[in-house]
Amino acid sequence: MRKKSYHHTDLKKALFIACHKLLKSTEPDKISLRILAEEIGVSHAAIYRHFKDREALLEVMATYGFERLAKAQKTALMTEKTAELGFLRAGVAYILFAIRNPFYYKIMFLTKRSNPSDELKRSRLRSYSILVNACRNYLKEKGRNNDPREYALMAWSLVHGYSNLYLETGFPKSEATALNRNPTQFAEDILRNMMF
Repeated sequence: MRKKSYHHTDLKKALFIACHKLLKSTEPDKISLRILAEEIGVSHAAIYRHFKDREALLEVMATYGFERLAKAQKTALMTEKTAELGFLRAGVAYILFAIRNPFYYKIMFLTKRSNPSDELKRSRLRSYSILVNACRNYLKEKGRNNDPREYALMAWSLVHGYSNLYLETGFPKSEATALNRNPTQFAEDILRNMMF
C-alpha cells in the first residue's frame, strides 16, 4: 500500500477519526498503533510523532468519551421542565451512553491510569459536575437538605452499576425482558425507586 502524506495536525486528526471508528465495534485491547497506521495508510513510525504509545491515544479517546457523556447528560437535563425529570433523564442518558458505546465506556471507566493527563481529569470533572448540579437542583426542588455531592455519588453508583451489569452480564436486559419492559424503561423505573 502506498503511504499517505499528512500535514502534522491532519495526521493527528486522522488518527483520532480512525480510532473513533474502531471503538464503535472493536474491543480497546484489540486496537494497536500498527492497525491504525494501516487504517490511514501511514508508517507505524509516523504515529509516534503524536502519541508515545497506544495508551496515550486511548487516553485522548477517553477524554473525548467524557465530553460526549457530559453533552448527553446536559442535553437530557435541559429538555425537561422540572429538576426531578431532568435528574431522571440524565441518569438514563448515562446508561444509554454506556449501552451504545461499550468500548468507549471501557476506556473511560475500566482502564486504570496511574498518571492521567490534565485534559482527561478536566473532562471527568466536567461530567461529574453536571451530575452534582443536577442533584443539587433536584434536592432543592424537593426541599431536601442532603449533601448534593453525597447524593451524586449514590446516583452515580446506581447508573454505573446498572451499566456494568448490562455490559458484563446482560442481566438487566434479561430481567427487563422477563418483566415485559425494554432495558431503557427498566433502568428508568429503577432510578425512580431511589428518588424522593
